[in-house]
Amino acid sequence: MTSTSNQTANQTYSQTLNQASNQASNQASNQTPNQTPNQTPNQTPNQASNQTPNQTPNQTSNQTWRQSLSSHPIQQNIRQFLSNFPLKMHKPLYKNRELLGPTLYMWGPGWKTAQETSFDQECLRWQIYLKFSGIDFDVRNANEPLISPSGKLPVFIFPTGEVLVGEQLKDYVDNLQSNKIGKISDERHQAECQAFIVLAETKLKTALLYTLWCDPAYEPYTHKKYCEHYAKPLDKIIMYQAKNEAIKEMLTRKPILIRDEDAVDALQAISVTLGKDGYFFGTRLPTYIDAVIFSYIHTILSLPITPSNDLIQLVQRHNNLVEFQKKIYNEFFQ
Repeated sequence: MTSTSNQTANQTYSQTLNQASNQASNQASNQTPNQTPNQTPNQTPNQASNQTPNQTPNQTSNQTWRQSLSSHPIQQNIRQFLSNFPLKMHKPLYKNRELLGPTLYMWGPGWKTAQETSFDQECLRWQIYLKFSGIDFDVRNANEPLISPSGKLPVFIFPTGEVLVGEQLKDYVDNLQSNKIGKISDERHQAECQAFIVLAETKLKTALLYTLWCDPAYEPYTHKKYCEHYAKPLDKIIMYQAKNEAIKEMLTRKPILIRDEDAVDALQAISVTLGKDGYFFGTRLPTYIDAVIFSYIHTILSLPITPSNDLIQLVQRHNNLVEFQKKIYNEFFQ
């Protein structure tokens, strides 16, 4: 059985060789004497050598068109002209730094030289509250509110890409349950705490906005901090828009704007509530109301001295508020 199967395999192999040799001889007999194997009857030898075995007539015509176009005098002149201006890749002058940790982007630096605090009250509120919690975070003076999803600074960004703005920052700090932030457990004090925060956010904020945006003596300082870094005349346009927004915000609280009218009573009430305590409502550690009041008192006391510094003088009448501001600043920023 083995010899029979070997004989059959040899016969099949011989037949295959004979068929292949016959096909090769037939193809050779059909070619003209000067024709190459890849050459068609109507092709010259050069055309046959330039055309790949799988190349269609359309591909051949496109290739011929490109060759004629590249050899055109206009194309050659353009290439010669552009060779005088070689393309060079330079390293970027500014490169975004990778975030090594949570980062607070805010208005800064402060009104006075070498101040780490933000000159903006809203930014300072969250800056000091994050400081109270004891978490490790970086601060960058962005001075561009459009980097924030809300269109306002500050914005708190994590290396993971998570972004927090506004009251989200308070929720984040509160959820940390830091043992470095005090707690107001008494319900009556909690209600009073909310009332004094609203008092500061209405009365003191209106007085501060009026000083910064409506007092001609402070207009150059406000422009320098908020708008001077923009190109001219864009800085004037942005200053005009920001001033209108501030006026609209003040008019939502009272129909007539009068300098420091409400700040007198507000500062008196806040001073009496603080008393001789280190923090509001006698807590051993600072709380959110301390962050809010500090942001207003510190911002007002840091303003440049002008002939119309009435708001600064109003705060300086209350020694306990001045000492409260100094205590927190020295503890968390010195």
